[in-house]
Amino acid sequence: MRIDTRLGLALAVALPLQLLPWTQLTRHTAALQWGAFGILVVLAVGWALRRLHLPPLGVVLAQVATIGAVGLAGVWVLHGERQARRLLELPEQGIEFFRGSSAPLFPNPGATLLIVVGVAVVALVADWVGITWRRPAWSVATLVVLHLVVALGLTTFTLFSEFVLLAVGIGLVLLAASPWGGTDRPATRLASWGMAAVMTAAAIGLTWVSAQWVPAFEPRQTNEPLQMSDPSLDLKRNLVQGSDDVVIRYRTDSEGGTYLKLASLPALSAGGFALSDVRVATGRIPAPPGSPPGERRTTTVEVGEFQSEWLPVPYAPVSFEAPGDWGFALDTLDVMAMAGPDRGEATAGISYEVTSHEVRPDAEAIARAGSGGAPRAELTSHLPAELPPRIRDLAHEVTAAAPTAGAKAQALEAFLRSDRFTYSTAPTTGTGDGLATIDDFLFESQTGYCEQYAGAMAIMAREVGIPTRMAVGFVPGTQEGDAWAVTARDLHTWPELWLEGLGWVAFEPTPSRGESSGMGTPASPQPGSTAEPTGGETAEPTPEPATASPEPSPEPEPTAVPVPPVADAALGLLPWLLGGLVLALLVSTAVLAPRLLRARRRSQRLAGTGDPRADTLAAWEEVTEVVADVRLPWPDGSPRFVAERLVGSLGGGDERAAEALRSLAAASERALFDRSENFDLPGAWADEVAAITAALTAGARERTNAQPRRAARR
Repeated sequence: MRIDTRLGLALAVALPLQLLPWTQLTRHTAALQWGAFGILVVLAVGWALRRLHLPPLGVVLAQVATIGAVGLAGVWVLHGERQARRLLELPEQGIEFFRGSSAPLFPNPGATLLIVVGVAVVALVADWVGITWRRPAWSVATLVVLHLVVALGLTTFTLFSEFVLLAVGIGLVLLAASPWGGTDRPATRLASWGMAAVMTAAAIGLTWVSAQWVPAFEPRQTNEPLQMSDPSLDLKRNLVQGSDDVVIRYRTDSEGGTYLKLASLPALSAGGFALSDVRVATGRIPAPPGSPPGERRTTTVEVGEFQSEWLPVPYAPVSFEAPGDWGFALDTLDVMAMAGPDRGEATAGISYEVTSHEVRPDAEAIARAGSGGAPRAELTSHLPAELPPRIRDLAHEVTAAAPTAGAKAQALEAFLRSDRFTYSTAPTTGTGDGLATIDDFLFESQTGYCEQYAGAMAIMAREVGIPTRMAVGFVPGTQEGDAWAVTARDLHTWPELWLEGLGWVAFEPTPSRGESSGMGTPASPQPGSTAEPTGGETAEPTPEPATASPEPSPEPEPTAVPVPPVADAALGLLPWLLGGLVLALLVSTAVLAPRLLRARRRSQRLAGTGDPRADTLAAWEEVTEVVADVRLPWPDGSPRFVAERLVGSLGGGDERAAEALRSLAAASERALFDRSENFDLPGAWADEVAAITAALTAGARERTNAQPRRAARR
């Protein structure tokens, strides 16, 4: 088998192996599978075109075109035709997604394109350097590049799951690059595996150093789990007894005001929706899951007597500046207080500014949307076994004519906003959004407030295959000039449904909270008015400070599990600089290690020991390695026969080198077979070996330069 074929097969195995640890970085394993497919296609195209004797530049151009086609196909298959048509926008989108996200990453069209194209480009470099340029040892650096992505992207790494794969990959490449069929000497094989060991050790050492230093520059992380309260537990008390005093004022450039979200409730049991364990970070907020289309909005908030550990922010927050110590949940982007004895009162009396990505898809976009690719789908799609069958049947009956997930969501919203149901906070047979209460709301009393409306829509949407979660926060409130005023009575809950290509979309099934506009974004009240509960009697309001802290509950509260926070923007460049330095050191090691090892062996062989027989055989062994270096087959036969065969490979007809080769061969033959003690030939062969080496190297260059001319004549 030709060496270029062997090396291509080795790279086809070694490069995809380095993608296995990438599953720690992204939940979108399909993108990694497409990346591995791209590697194989690029290597296959290079192999096929070289068989056709295409010039090297033509091979590279064809491989570049192949990379573009594979990247486009990956986006088309994994994210749909609409995303593929936005091909020119996707690289920038992917870069922004990587800048603002932390592992594990959610599916994102731009990220998919960059992953597939990126690893395919690495394969192209490995193919060019190792096969076209004939420097297989240097192609090992491409394996290290793929390895470093994981090592620098995570704060911890597992030795046996990552470095063993790197060592196996390096060994495969170097084994494929070494001569087969018994033509290589033991010293050559030892050198190849020695170099593999050196490069693997260098990669381990440098990666360990980088992994130790890069996290050290990140903001601090909380070591103790955070016990977070569920703001929905106090919802009805604020609706019925909450003060009409303004607790929040805000200004925003979002038309019609904005909903201020406190928390997401994705976990569903027979008792209703609740918080779940989340991973909390500080620093840069990642892009919203699903990469929904939208616009940047700025909101300035002034909080009065509202006390909560949850910061009211528009969804999806991009950044915020607030006094105190705040973090955010990576899955939901909810903002929460991180520390302090008065964490439950963290919002009281503060002012802050929020930049958000406003998600307001129109009715047509919603109607076209599917429901695949939801984050934590096992949680947001779960339905308890206790769910009454008639709720299941009703969900399918209401959505029977809807062809898509988005259309089903619109049908459910319209059903709940119909005059079949009456909004009221008057006592019913149950409170909250437990299954029994929702069943009574849908089939018996048909009267309820926002928790029942939102809970019914979220549960029925899950039944028809749409992931959901509940959101708790404030409706936009009442417009007063250029500002908006929010009272405790504006505390509200609404469902958020996952739609493919749109991310988490808020719906408003509660009729008293503004008119449905056919959009997924909750409709806002008209300026100068505020939504009031309708239908049924309500208790007289009693003035008291609003609070999001619930009454003591015997149920254990979910914990917010801390994770290493995302780096501050001011330090965002430092990991890249350190990563670049580590990469430069690894590439330098890959380039210099073979030469240094080779030079050391040459020096040892030609230094002379005073024993003419040993020195002569050492010089001949050096010639065998030079022949392997210039990729000539080693002829079978005696040293003199070998010398005559090699003379024709000397560059420029160098007679001095030919004579030196014949003399060394004759002396080596005597050293091998003449066992007499009177071995009087000189043992110093440094000059002769230098001349032979120069001539063999010149001959190799002449043969390389002649190949394109022969290919052109064909």
